[in-house]
Amino acid sequence: MIYDLYTTISIYMFVNFICTLVLGITWYKTKGKYEGIFFVLVDFVFQSIGLTLASLQSSISPIISVVLANTLMYVGSIFLLFGVAKFVNVKLKKYPFAIISILFVTLYSVFTLYMPNTNIRLIIFTFMIIPIFLYVIAVVLFKADVNHRKFAFHLAIAHMLFVINHGFRGYNGISNIKSMAYEQIIQQESVLIIMSLLLMIYLTFAVIQMIDMKLLYELDESVEYTRSLLSKSQYLAYTDRLTDIPNRRKVEEALDNEMDIYKKFGRIFSVLMVDIDDFKRFNDLYGHDFGDYILMEVAKCLRLDLRTQDVIGRWGGEEFFVVLPDTNLVNAKAVGEKLIKKISSANFDHNDVNEKVTISIGCSVIKASDTKNTIIKNSDVALYNAKENGKNRMEFM
Repeated sequence: MIYDLYTTISIYMFVNFICTLVLGITWYKTKGKYEGIFFVLVDFVFQSIGLTLASLQSSISPIISVVLANTLMYVGSIFLLFGVAKFVNVKLKKYPFAIISILFVTLYSVFTLYMPNTNIRLIIFTFMIIPIFLYVIAVVLFKADVNHRKFAFHLAIAHMLFVINHGFRGYNGISNIKSMAYEQIIQQESVLIIMSLLLMIYLTFAVIQMIDMKLLYELDESVEYTRSLLSKSQYLAYTDRLTDIPNRRKVEEALDNEMDIYKKFGRIFSVLMVDIDDFKRFNDLYGHDFGDYILMEVAKCLRLDLRTQDVIGRWGGEEFFVVLPDTNLVNAKAVGEKLIKKISSANFDHNDVNEKVTISIGCSVIKASDTKNTIIKNSDVALYNAKENGKNRMEFM
């Protein structure tokens, strides 16, 4: 069945109303969240009103059914341009579009009221709206950032197809420049309006997809931000702020883990209680800044000389605690002596103060009768013995 032009416009009008309703619901659900969507909705509303007035051409004045109807559709496309620009965070100047809108109304009024010619009006509409469509494409593909370009990609494609469709309409208008009555426009115009109808559906899909993609992107960003905050909070909860190594809480968790492994699988482990010798002297002589420097540097040296699986943390004050998984007494002794040698041979130079630093270590190896508290106490007693026996040494329990 071949529809006449008025029937085609009526169908187009009905579909446009449906698309406007769908977009209106979408705007209502996201109201206030994104700039520009309201302007896009205004375009759809103007298109619907314009088509409705155009379909009543035989019943109402040409000023309303032709001039006002087409002006609404033309101005609507400008609203869509500004809506898309706002959505993708691109600023546009308003006054050029105000000028061309006035020019459009003037030309349409002349060729409707004083020199009536349907095809000239068609040519005017086509060649004045195509630049608007091209501007939408330019905003999306060349002015928007990478993310918004992805969000609005289908919208740009829809406008490319609108440009092609209106190009054919303009060609038809030029080819039939002598036709004066709207009813005399060739049947291809009905086909092109049906194509516009399909493109309107595609445009509606593109706008909704644009919104959905931005929502999903922001959701991903929110999840990533939450994950980052969680990671940061975990870091702060388990890290000593001064030395940037694990704190006592983290070390105790590592010790609990090794105790569980020992009970289940019998894998032994050792612990080292490390204390900086005569640390109070550094604070008394040079102030707490130098004392903090000593703590940071000693922590760094100890950490660098341990294995990846070993856990070192600040136990409190000038004390550090080391958990050595899968380490027997012989290997623990080798680790402790290496740490003592490393610290005693280092120079600690800060703000024109140069000092030598030594550490004492108490070591304890897990035994069947041990609990978490007893192995900590044993290493503490061993440390006390190291202090009593001259410092800068290692003792065992």
